[in-house]
Amino acid sequence: MSDSTAISPEELKKMLDTSSVEFLFDLRNADDFKSWHIEGKREFETLNLPQEDFIGEEDRHLGRFPKDKKILTICAHGDAAAYAADLLRSHGLRALSLKGGMDTWSEYYEVDKVSSDPAIYQVYRVAKGCISYLISSRGQAVVIDAPRHIGQIRTLAESLKVKITDVLDTHLHADHISGGHDLAEAVGALYHLNTADAGGAAISFQQLADGQKVTFGSCVLEVIHSPGHTPGSTSFLLNGTYLFTGDTIMKTSIGRPDLGGLADEWSALLHDTLFRRFARFSDDIVILPSHASSVREQDDERIIRTTMGEARRDRDLFQLKDRGAFARRIRESLLENPDRYQDIRKVNLGVMLPDEEKRKELEIGKNLCGMAKVQG
Repeated sequence: MSDSTAISPEELKKMLDTSSVEFLFDLRNADDFKSWHIEGKREFETLNLPQEDFIGEEDRHLGRFPKDKKILTICAHGDAAAYAADLLRSHGLRALSLKGGMDTWSEYYEVDKVSSDPAIYQVYRVAKGCISYLISSRGQAVVIDAPRHIGQIRTLAESLKVKITDVLDTHLHADHISGGHDLAEAVGALYHLNTADAGGAAISFQQLADGQKVTFGSCVLEVIHSPGHTPGSTSFLLNGTYLFTGDTIMKTSIGRPDLGGLADEWSALLHDTLFRRFARFSDDIVILPSHASSVREQDDERIIRTTMGEARRDRDLFQLKDRGAFARRIRESLLENPDRYQDIRKVNLGVMLPDEEKRKELEIGKNLCGMAKVQG
Protein backbone atom coordinates (compact mmCIF):
# COMPACT_ATOMS: atom_id res chain seq x y z
CA MET A 1 0.00 0.00 0.00
CA SER A 2 1.16 3.50 -0.77
CA ASP A 3 -0.10 4.84 2.58
CA SER A 4 -0.57 2.82 5.77
CA THR A 5 -3.61 4.90 6.73
CA ALA A 6 -5.49 5.00 3.42
CA ILE A 7 -6.11 2.74 0.46
CA SER A 8 -6.98 3.28 -3.19
CA PRO A 9 -10.06 1.82 -4.93
CA GLU A 10 -7.80 -0.73 -6.62
CA GLU A 11 -6.45 -1.84 -3.25
CA LEU A 12 -9.99 -2.05 -1.89
CA LYS A 13 -11.06 -4.30 -4.78
CA LYS A 14 -8.10 -6.60 -4.10
CA MET A 15 -9.17 -6.79 -0.46
CA LEU A 16 -12.73 -7.64 -1.51
CA ASP A 17 -11.47 -10.32 -3.91
CA THR A 18 -9.37 -11.96 -1.20
CA SER A 19 -12.02 -11.57 1.51
CA SER A 20 -9.65 -9.49 3.62
CA VAL A 21 -12.12 -6.71 4.47
CA GLU A 22 -12.81 -7.44 8.13
CA PHE A 23 -15.02 -4.58 9.33
CA LEU A 24 -16.40 -1.66 7.34
CA PHE A 25 -17.52 1.61 8.95
CA ASP A 26 -19.71 3.69 6.61
CA LEU A 27 -20.23 7.30 7.75
CA ARG A 28 -22.86 8.31 5.18
CA ASN A 29 -26.49 8.88 6.10
CA ALA A 30 -28.81 5.91 6.34
CA ASP A 31 -30.64 6.54 3.06
CA ASP A 32 -27.42 6.76 1.05
CA PHE A 33 -26.09 3.64 2.70
CA LYS A 34 -29.29 1.71 2.05
CA SER A 35 -29.36 2.61 -1.64
CA TRP A 36 -25.68 1.94 -2.31
CA HIS A 37 -22.88 0.46 -0.27
CA ILE A 38 -19.75 -1.60 -0.69
CA GLU A 39 -20.22 -5.34 -1.02
CA GLY A 40 -17.75 -8.16 -1.40
CA LYS A 41 -17.75 -11.72 -2.67
CA ARG A 42 -18.29 -12.76 0.94
CA GLU A 43 -20.16 -11.08 3.77
CA PHE A 44 -18.30 -8.91 6.26
CA GLU A 45 -19.44 -6.94 9.26
CA THR A 46 -20.58 -3.39 8.48
CA LEU A 47 -21.56 -0.50 10.73
CA ASN A 48 -23.46 2.45 9.28
CA LEU A 49 -23.24 5.45 11.61
CA PRO A 50 -23.59 8.95 10.09
CA GLN A 51 -20.60 11.21 10.62
CA GLU A 52 -22.63 13.80 12.52
CA ASP A 53 -23.53 11.12 15.08
CA PHE A 54 -19.97 9.86 15.43
CA ILE A 55 -17.49 12.72 15.16
CA GLY A 56 -17.34 14.51 18.49
CA GLU A 57 -19.26 11.69 20.12
CA GLU A 58 -16.87 8.86 19.36
CA ASP A 59 -16.40 7.88 23.03
CA ARG A 60 -20.08 6.82 23.14
CA HIS A 61 -19.62 4.44 20.22
CA LEU A 62 -16.20 2.87 20.75
CA GLY A 63 -17.73 -0.31 22.12
CA ARG A 64 -19.29 -0.99 18.72
CA PHE A 65 -15.89 -1.42 17.06
CA PRO A 66 -13.88 -4.66 17.19
CA LYS A 67 -10.47 -4.55 18.82
CA ASP A 68 -9.19 -7.57 16.92
CA LYS A 69 -10.08 -6.51 13.36
CA LYS A 70 -8.87 -3.88 10.93
CA ILE A 71 -11.55 -1.22 10.41
CA LEU A 72 -12.07 0.35 6.99
CA THR A 73 -13.82 3.73 7.06
CA ILE A 74 -15.91 5.00 4.13
CA CYS A 75 -17.71 8.27 3.42
CA ALA A 76 -18.95 10.17 0.37
CA HIS A 77 -15.78 12.08 -0.52
CA GLY A 78 -13.03 10.70 1.73
CA ASP A 79 -12.35 13.49 4.23
CA ALA A 80 -14.73 12.41 6.99
CA ALA A 81 -13.55 8.81 6.68
CA ALA A 82 -9.90 9.83 6.99
CA TYR A 83 -10.71 11.89 10.09
CA ALA A 84 -12.74 9.05 11.60
CA ALA A 85 -9.88 6.61 10.99
CA ASP A 86 -7.52 9.00 12.80
CA LEU A 87 -9.92 9.14 15.75
CA LEU A 88 -10.19 5.36 15.92
CA ARG A 89 -6.39 4.98 15.78
CA SER A 90 -6.04 7.49 18.61
CA HIS A 91 -8.08 5.08 20.71
CA GLY A 92 -5.79 2.17 19.93
CA LEU A 93 -7.88 0.62 17.14
CA ARG A 94 -6.54 -0.42 13.75
CA ALA A 95 -8.21 1.71 11.11
CA LEU A 96 -7.65 2.95 7.58
CA SER A 97 -9.83 4.86 5.10
CA LEU A 98 -10.71 4.77 1.41
CA LYS A 99 -9.12 7.67 -0.48
CA GLY A 100 -11.76 9.82 -2.11
CA GLY A 101 -14.60 7.84 -0.59
CA MET A 102 -17.52 6.62 -2.67
CA ASP A 103 -16.67 9.24 -5.31
CA THR A 104 -13.50 7.42 -6.30
CA TRP A 105 -15.04 3.99 -5.78
CA SER A 106 -17.82 4.93 -8.20
CA GLU A 107 -15.27 5.65 -10.93
CA TYR A 108 -13.10 2.57 -10.50
CA TYR A 109 -12.90 0.20 -13.48
CA GLU A 110 -11.38 -3.21 -14.10
CA VAL A 111 -10.34 -4.45 -17.54
CA ASP A 112 -10.13 -8.18 -18.21
CA LYS A 113 -9.72 -10.23 -21.38
CA VAL A 114 -12.62 -12.54 -22.10
CA SER A 115 -11.08 -14.27 -25.11
CA SER A 116 -8.14 -13.95 -27.50
CA ASP A 117 -9.77 -15.03 -30.75
CA PRO A 118 -11.72 -12.87 -31.19
CA ALA A 119 -10.12 -10.46 -28.71
CA ILE A 120 -12.84 -9.34 -26.29
CA TYR A 121 -12.13 -7.04 -23.36
CA GLN A 122 -14.64 -6.60 -20.54
CA VAL A 123 -14.51 -3.19 -18.85
CA TYR A 124 -16.29 -3.42 -15.51
CA ARG A 125 -17.32 -0.38 -13.46
CA VAL A 126 -17.38 -2.22 -10.17
CA ALA A 127 -19.44 0.07 -7.93
CA LYS A 128 -22.19 0.66 -10.50
CA GLY A 129 -22.20 -2.85 -11.94
CA CYS A 130 -21.98 -1.41 -15.46
CA ILE A 131 -20.09 -3.40 -18.10
CA SER A 132 -18.65 -2.23 -21.42
CA TYR A 133 -16.86 -4.18 -24.13
CA LEU A 134 -14.10 -3.52 -26.61
CA ILE A 135 -13.72 -6.13 -29.37
CA SER A 136 -10.59 -5.85 -31.52
CA SER A 137 -9.55 -7.52 -34.75
CA ARG A 138 -6.78 -6.67 -37.22
CA GLY A 139 -6.26 -3.13 -35.99
CA GLN A 140 -9.97 -2.27 -35.78
CA ALA A 141 -12.31 -2.27 -32.79
CA VAL A 142 -15.96 -1.99 -31.87
CA VAL A 143 -17.20 -0.77 -28.48
CA ILE A 144 -20.48 -1.89 -26.91
CA ASP A 145 -22.17 0.16 -24.16
CA ALA A 146 -19.37 2.67 -23.58
CA PRO A 147 -19.14 4.15 -20.07
CA ARG A 148 -19.48 7.84 -19.27
CA HIS A 149 -15.76 7.99 -18.51
CA ILE A 150 -14.63 7.45 -22.09
CA GLY A 151 -10.96 7.80 -21.16
CA GLN A 152 -11.08 4.20 -19.93
CA ILE A 153 -11.93 2.92 -23.41
CA ARG A 154 -9.63 5.30 -25.25
CA THR A 155 -6.67 4.27 -23.10
CA LEU A 156 -7.44 0.60 -23.75
CA ALA A 157 -7.72 1.15 -27.51
CA GLU A 158 -4.45 3.08 -27.57
CA SER A 159 -2.65 0.33 -25.63
CA LEU A 160 -3.89 -2.22 -28.18
CA LYS A 161 -3.04 0.08 -31.11
CA VAL A 162 -6.51 -0.31 -32.60
CA LYS A 163 -8.87 2.19 -34.23
CA ILE A 164 -12.43 2.26 -32.95
CA THR A 165 -14.71 2.23 -36.01
CA ASP A 166 -18.13 1.70 -34.41
CA VAL A 167 -19.70 2.40 -31.03
CA LEU A 168 -22.98 0.64 -30.23
CA ASP A 169 -25.45 1.05 -27.38
CA THR A 170 -27.61 -2.00 -26.69
CA HIS A 171 -30.43 0.29 -25.53
CA LEU A 172 -31.27 3.68 -24.07
CA HIS A 173 -29.77 3.35 -20.61
CA ALA A 174 -31.69 4.61 -17.59
CA ASP A 175 -29.41 3.93 -14.63
CA HIS A 176 -26.18 5.42 -15.94
CA ILE A 177 -25.00 7.95 -18.48
CA SER A 178 -23.74 6.48 -21.72
CA GLY A 179 -20.44 7.60 -23.17
CA GLY A 180 -21.32 6.13 -26.54
CA HIS A 181 -22.02 9.29 -28.51
CA ASP A 182 -19.15 11.23 -26.89
CA LEU A 183 -16.71 8.40 -27.57
CA ALA A 184 -17.74 8.11 -31.21
CA GLU A 185 -17.28 11.84 -31.73
CA ALA A 186 -13.91 11.83 -29.95
CA VAL A 187 -12.42 9.04 -32.08
CA GLY A 188 -14.25 9.62 -35.36
CA ALA A 189 -16.37 6.47 -35.16
CA LEU A 190 -20.01 5.79 -36.01
CA TYR A 191 -22.49 5.77 -33.12
CA HIS A 192 -25.37 3.25 -33.32
CA LEU A 193 -28.71 3.08 -31.49
CA ASN A 194 -32.06 1.47 -32.23
CA THR A 195 -34.62 4.06 -33.37
CA ALA A 196 -37.30 2.56 -31.10
CA ASP A 197 -35.31 3.97 -28.15
CA ALA A 198 -34.40 7.26 -29.80
CA GLY A 199 -37.63 9.23 -29.85
CA GLY A 200 -36.88 12.95 -29.46
CA ALA A 201 -33.13 12.40 -29.59
CA ALA A 202 -30.99 15.51 -30.01
CA ILE A 203 -27.91 13.50 -30.95
CA SER A 204 -26.96 11.98 -34.29
CA PHE A 205 -26.77 8.20 -34.64
CA GLN A 206 -26.78 5.34 -37.10
CA GLN A 207 -29.92 3.21 -37.02
CA LEU A 208 -29.65 -0.37 -35.81
CA ALA A 209 -31.85 -2.76 -37.77
CA ASP A 210 -32.63 -6.41 -37.05
CA GLY A 211 -30.44 -8.67 -39.18
CA GLN A 212 -27.91 -5.93 -39.97
CA LYS A 213 -24.23 -6.91 -39.96
CA VAL A 214 -21.47 -4.75 -38.47
CA THR A 215 -18.10 -5.91 -39.80
CA PHE A 216 -14.60 -5.02 -38.62
CA GLY A 217 -11.32 -6.84 -39.06
CA SER A 218 -12.24 -10.52 -39.40
CA CYS A 219 -15.29 -10.19 -37.14
CA VAL A 220 -19.01 -9.98 -37.85
CA LEU A 221 -21.57 -8.68 -35.37
CA GLU A 222 -25.14 -9.67 -36.18
CA VAL A 223 -27.72 -7.17 -34.94
CA ILE A 224 -30.67 -8.82 -33.17
CA HIS A 225 -33.58 -6.64 -32.12
CA SER A 226 -34.50 -7.99 -28.66
CA PRO A 227 -37.13 -5.65 -27.18
CA GLY A 228 -38.55 -5.91 -23.67
CA HIS A 229 -36.19 -4.16 -21.27
CA THR A 230 -36.76 -1.25 -23.64
CA PRO A 231 -38.57 -1.24 -27.01
CA GLY A 232 -35.25 -0.73 -28.80
CA SER A 233 -33.13 -3.19 -26.82
CA THR A 234 -30.70 -4.84 -29.21
CA SER A 235 -28.33 -7.77 -28.81
CA PHE A 236 -25.21 -8.49 -30.86
CA LEU A 237 -24.02 -11.95 -31.89
CA LEU A 238 -20.28 -12.06 -32.47
CA ASN A 239 -19.05 -14.66 -34.96
CA GLY A 240 -21.95 -16.93 -34.01
CA THR A 241 -20.46 -17.58 -30.55
CA TYR A 242 -20.79 -14.66 -28.11
CA LEU A 243 -24.10 -12.89 -27.50
CA PHE A 244 -23.95 -9.37 -26.04
CA THR A 245 -27.40 -9.01 -24.49
CA GLY A 246 -27.19 -5.59 -22.83
CA ASP A 247 -29.65 -5.75 -19.93
CA THR A 248 -32.02 -8.25 -21.54
CA ILE A 249 -30.34 -11.30 -19.97
CA MET A 250 -27.86 -10.79 -17.13
CA LYS A 251 -25.95 -13.38 -15.15
CA THR A 252 -28.48 -13.61 -12.33
CA SER A 253 -31.56 -11.78 -13.62
CA ILE A 254 -33.64 -10.65 -16.58
CA GLY A 255 -33.90 -6.97 -17.49
CA ARG A 256 -37.02 -5.37 -16.01
CA PRO A 257 -39.56 -4.10 -18.57
CA ASP A 258 -41.14 -1.27 -16.58
CA LEU A 259 -38.63 1.58 -16.61
CA GLY A 260 -40.61 3.41 -19.27
CA GLY A 261 -43.83 3.14 -17.28
CA LEU A 262 -45.38 0.61 -19.68
CA ALA A 263 -44.87 -2.66 -17.84
CA ASP A 264 -47.62 -4.66 -19.54
CA GLU A 265 -46.72 -3.57 -23.07
CA TRP A 266 -43.00 -4.09 -22.58
CA SER A 267 -43.57 -7.41 -20.75
CA ALA A 268 -45.20 -8.75 -23.91
CA LEU A 269 -42.15 -7.67 -25.91
CA LEU A 270 -39.82 -9.32 -23.40
CA HIS A 271 -41.77 -12.59 -23.51
CA ASP A 272 -41.50 -12.59 -27.30
CA THR A 273 -37.74 -11.97 -27.13
CA LEU A 274 -37.01 -14.73 -24.63
CA PHE A 275 -39.20 -17.43 -26.15
CA ARG A 276 -39.25 -16.59 -29.86
CA ARG A 277 -36.38 -14.33 -30.91
CA PHE A 278 -33.81 -16.17 -28.77
CA ALA A 279 -35.23 -19.64 -29.45
CA ARG A 280 -32.70 -20.30 -32.22
CA PHE A 281 -29.72 -20.01 -29.88
CA SER A 282 -28.17 -23.20 -28.55
CA ASP A 283 -27.57 -23.64 -24.84
CA ASP A 284 -23.80 -23.23 -25.26
CA ILE A 285 -23.99 -19.67 -26.61
CA VAL A 286 -21.94 -17.47 -24.25
CA ILE A 287 -23.85 -14.45 -22.92
CA LEU A 288 -21.90 -11.30 -22.08
CA PRO A 289 -24.25 -8.88 -20.28
CA SER A 290 -23.92 -5.14 -19.71
CA HIS A 291 -24.81 -5.22 -16.04
CA ALA A 292 -23.95 -7.15 -12.90
CA SER A 293 -25.80 -6.98 -9.62
CA SER A 294 -22.70 -7.68 -7.53
CA VAL A 295 -18.98 -8.45 -7.67
CA ARG A 296 -20.06 -11.95 -6.68
CA GLU A 297 -20.96 -12.49 -10.33
CA GLN A 298 -17.29 -12.39 -11.35
CA ASP A 299 -15.88 -15.85 -11.95
CA ASP A 300 -12.37 -17.01 -11.07
CA GLU A 301 -11.02 -15.10 -14.09
CA ARG A 302 -12.92 -11.95 -12.99
CA ILE A 303 -15.26 -12.26 -15.99
CA ILE A 304 -19.02 -11.78 -15.74
CA ARG A 305 -20.71 -14.17 -18.15
CA THR A 306 -23.27 -16.93 -18.39
CA THR A 307 -24.65 -19.22 -21.10
CA MET A 308 -28.03 -19.42 -22.75
CA GLY A 309 -28.50 -22.85 -21.18
CA GLU A 310 -27.82 -21.53 -17.67
CA ALA A 311 -30.22 -18.64 -18.24
CA ARG A 312 -32.97 -20.97 -19.45
CA ARG A 313 -32.45 -23.25 -16.46
CA ASP A 314 -31.94 -20.70 -13.68
CA ARG A 315 -33.76 -17.46 -14.50
CA ASP A 316 -37.24 -17.31 -12.99
CA LEU A 317 -38.97 -15.72 -15.96
CA PHE A 318 -37.69 -18.41 -18.32
CA GLN A 319 -39.88 -20.87 -16.40
CA LEU A 320 -43.07 -18.98 -17.31
CA LYS A 321 -43.85 -19.61 -20.96
CA ASP A 322 -47.51 -18.70 -20.55
CA ARG A 323 -47.88 -15.02 -21.47
CA GLY A 324 -50.43 -14.26 -18.78
CA ALA A 325 -48.42 -15.88 -15.99
CA PHE A 326 -45.27 -14.12 -17.27
CA ALA A 327 -46.94 -10.69 -17.16
CA ARG A 328 -48.47 -11.32 -13.73
CA ARG A 329 -45.15 -12.34 -12.25
CA ILE A 330 -43.58 -9.12 -13.53
CA ARG A 331 -46.37 -6.96 -12.10
CA GLU A 332 -45.98 -8.68 -8.73
CA SER A 333 -42.23 -8.20 -8.62
CA LEU A 334 -41.63 -4.60 -9.67
CA LEU A 335 -38.88 -2.68 -7.92
CA GLU A 336 -38.44 1.02 -7.27
CA ASN A 337 -38.23 3.12 -10.44
CA PRO A 338 -36.13 6.13 -9.34
CA ASP A 339 -37.14 9.55 -10.67
CA ARG A 340 -33.55 10.21 -11.66
CA TYR A 341 -33.77 7.40 -14.22
CA GLN A 342 -36.04 9.53 -16.38
CA ASP A 343 -33.50 12.36 -16.28
CA ILE A 344 -30.70 9.96 -17.19
CA ARG A 345 -32.68 8.82 -20.22
CA LYS A 346 -32.96 12.48 -21.30
CA VAL A 347 -29.23 12.97 -20.87
CA ASN A 348 -28.57 9.92 -23.03
CA LEU A 349 -30.84 11.36 -25.72
CA GLY A 350 -28.94 14.65 -25.62
CA VAL A 351 -31.98 16.69 -24.54
CA MET A 352 -30.49 17.42 -21.10
CA LEU A 353 -26.91 18.65 -20.80
CA PRO A 354 -26.02 18.70 -17.09
CA ASP A 355 -22.60 19.64 -15.80
CA GLU A 356 -20.21 17.04 -14.39
CA GLU A 357 -21.38 17.45 -10.79
CA LYS A 358 -24.99 16.85 -11.80
CA ARG A 359 -23.93 13.81 -13.84
CA LYS A 360 -22.25 12.35 -10.78
CA GLU A 361 -25.36 13.05 -8.72
CA LEU A 362 -27.65 11.35 -11.25
CA GLU A 363 -25.51 8.22 -11.24
CA ILE A 364 -25.40 7.81 -7.46
CA GLY A 365 -26.73 4.45 -6.37
CA LYS A 366 -26.69 0.84 -7.40
CA ASN A 367 -28.23 -0.08 -10.74
CA LEU A 368 -31.79 -1.36 -10.54
CA CYS A 369 -32.23 -2.59 -14.11
CA GLY A 370 -32.77 -6.26 -13.30
CA MET A 371 -35.93 -7.98 -12.11
CA ALA A 372 -36.17 -8.92 -8.46
CA LYS A 373 -35.80 -12.65 -7.86
CA VAL A 374 -39.30 -13.99 -7.53
CA GLN A 375 -40.46 -16.68 -5.16
CA GLY A 376 -42.89 -19.52 -5.61
